[in-house]
Amino acid sequence: MVFEMDYSYSMYIDDLTGLPNLKGLYRDFYEEPLDGFHFIYVDIDDFNKMNIIFGVDTVDDMLIGLAATLQDYCGRSSVYRVGNDQFMLVTQSQIICEPTELQRILKTPFQHHHIQYVINASVCVIDYDDFKGDTLDDIIKLAHITVDKSKDDGRNTLIYATQKHKQDYLDIIEMETNIYRAMEDGQFFPKYRPFVDTFTLEVIGFESVSRWELNGRVLKPHDYLEIAEWTGIIYELDMYIFEEAMKFYHELRTNKQIKLSSRFKAGVNFSHYTLIRIEIQEIIDMLTKYDVFAKDVIIEIQESNITDKAVYQKVQNLYELGFVVVLDNYSNTTSSLSYLADLKVDVLKLSESLLEEVNQSQEYKHMMSVYKFFVDISKRFDLSVVSSGIEDKRDLDLVKDLGVNIGTGNYFSRAVVKDEFVTYLVESKKRKKR
Repeated sequence: MVFEMDYSYSMYIDDLTGLPNLKGLYRDFYEEPLDGFHFIYVDIDDFNKMNIIFGVDTVDDMLIGLAATLQDYCGRSSVYRVGNDQFMLVTQSQIICEPTELQRILKTPFQHHHIQYVINASVCVIDYDDFKGDTLDDIIKLAHITVDKSKDDGRNTLIYATQKHKQDYLDIIEMETNIYRAMEDGQFFPKYRPFVDTFTLEVIGFESVSRWELNGRVLKPHDYLEIAEWTGIIYELDMYIFEEAMKFYHELRTNKQIKLSSRFKAGVNFSHYTLIRIEIQEIIDMLTKYDVFAKDVIIEIQESNITDKAVYQKVQNLYELGFVVVLDNYSNTTSSLSYLADLKVDVLKLSESLLEEVNQSQEYKHMMSVYKFFVDISKRFDLSVVSSGIEDKRDLDLVKDLGVNIGTGNYFSRAVVKDEFVTYLVESKKRKKR
């Protein structure tokens, strides 16, 4: 089927590529029956990084060339540019526009001024007949969310959307709808996971984490943090957990039945959005309110958060004020050593994925050497090391052999509410006396 369309109005045309845009897609199909159609969503991987590395002019030429490639290959389809780095192909024939072959063609090197570039793209295919009753809006959002979630597991993927993907999409829509009310209704609450001295088993602090009770389900941060960031709720959530952590720390310090370690500290996580928005004075005011010193507070940050200059400077300010700054979730796949040389941090918290890889890898000695490398390099930078993800005594013995003094993980305790944490502290004292 060939679509003959009149695009006389510029509002329906993408200025750069000449393709119909998102408004054009809605104009052509919003009120049309979608039975028998296939939607092929193409999302260029690492688009923002490409703009930085190659420059806007080169990337614009690449987009123009990619638009021509899509039209040439899927000539009997409608091709739309629906975002900065996204295209949608609408076809009634997957033989003429076969997704696997399309992805192969997309990998063909792109030439610009005698220089060759390779374009990687993630592709999502939605057969409307598998999703009868959905609107065009549903189809577009399903494709977008499915590809976004797939990028957590890697780039350059080809996904055929299923009902499971739709359920994931519906879960996200449910969370988006309810997340604003969740803060007002007190559906978020904190849990606490202990930091433990791996050699003495003394509890030397806690890390505070959030949970969301949504319609009878208790959700963990990986289920909703991205949505919290999209909506901006992440700031209110981070500040709520921060205040609860300071309040709980004060309660523990003033509880005469509990004798805390002199090393005991309260840990919180700050997102990129929160680090941009928060003022240092807000943090100081919170400490004053609960009579807590900066030296007793751990602030955990992700390495990806400090690429922003303003955030980088704020982290430096927190360090200089005496907070214990932890570079969180450090691993061999996502982290760079360059920040360790310049960024003022106190602790490197190794990702639990590292221990998982040690345990699951057939090349045990190789993964052990990787883990040991991160421990050794941390000590060279005069950093303390925390091993997260300690699940059993084998893990504990491993990190002790490497000289790691601090650990977290289910071997010690899962994340628990504060009453359970107090019980854990009391029981841990009893165990040490035996």
